[in-house]
Amino acid sequence: QSTGFYKKKSKGKGLSNDDSFQVNELFLSKLKRIRVPLVAMREITPHPHQTDHIPAAVQEDRRHLCEATVVRIMKARKQAKHNDLIAEVTRQLNQRFYPQPQSIKKCIESLLEREYLERSSQDPRMYIYLA
Repeated sequence: QSTGFYKKKSKGKGLSNDDSFQVNELFLSKLKRIRVPLVAMREITPHPHQTDHIPAAVQEDRRHLCEATVVRIMKARKQAKHNDLIAEVTRQLNQRFYPQPQSIKKCIESLLEREYLERSSQDPRMYIYLA
């Protein structure tokens, strides 16, 4: 199958992992621009969940931001369920960086240990603001 400047070996419009492409050397056009599909760009960019290349100082700053966001949310709401708190922290921090749910949970555990928050006696998935 030939589509402009490249030839796709398999049939159909969809892409799969075993598809292969080849440059169409017969393609000539001064009027057309070559547009690289976003699929190729997605494979090159690093995954947003990877944290192995983040410096320790940046991780520490992000932890403080996460804790401050949790405290700010809980101060306003007084109590919140675990999933709601994770979703709200993710929504607020998404403009700065993508926080992993595991790191948010660690921040919550740290705040529980330092008695900024406590778990509800009726519902263990509910947090109550103390400070």
